[in-house]
Amino acid sequence: MAHADIDPATPPRRRIGAVVLVQNEHGHVLLVKPNYKPGWVLPGGGAHAGETIADAAARELAEETGLALKPTNYLVLDQVPANGETGSAEGLNVVLAGGTLTPEEAAVVAIPEAARAELEDLRWVPLDQLDTYTQPYQERRIRAALDARERGDCLPLLLLGEPVV
Repeated sequence: MAHADIDPATPPRRRIGAVVLVQNEHGHVLLVKPNYKPGWVLPGGGAHAGETIADAAARELAEETGLALKPTNYLVLDQVPANGETGSAEGLNVVLAGGTLTPEEAAVVAIPEAARAELEDLRWVPLDQLDTYTQPYQERRIRAALDARERGDCLPLLLLGEPVV
């Protein structure tokens, strides 16, 4: 079906976000506090042009927390409308499965020096305190990802039909 209002030469601008759900041995969720918006969020950020979602997630996670993980599965896909107030584009946020860290791995998670201009803090947040730290839409996204993980609904990321590795 043709769409008269869409020019194929200039497709709509959309942002793809790759955020990672990481937990510690107590089930607490790793959150970061950006200095450019209210509330706490899962570590991650926007994929660059030509960058796979898995690579974007791994890059952002390392930049924000020092963790060297390459997620290969996702838990939920969250569509976000454009925000006229902030100027952010419509987008999709992919919540990737980052797994559960050992106590030793969790103990060394910290904001790298290069990310201190963008992030105020990071913290392991108990599930019963998510609403204290996050905006309501962020809490809903995290809880949906946790529910998917609990059900075993971890789906593979594909690149041209092949699983990413």
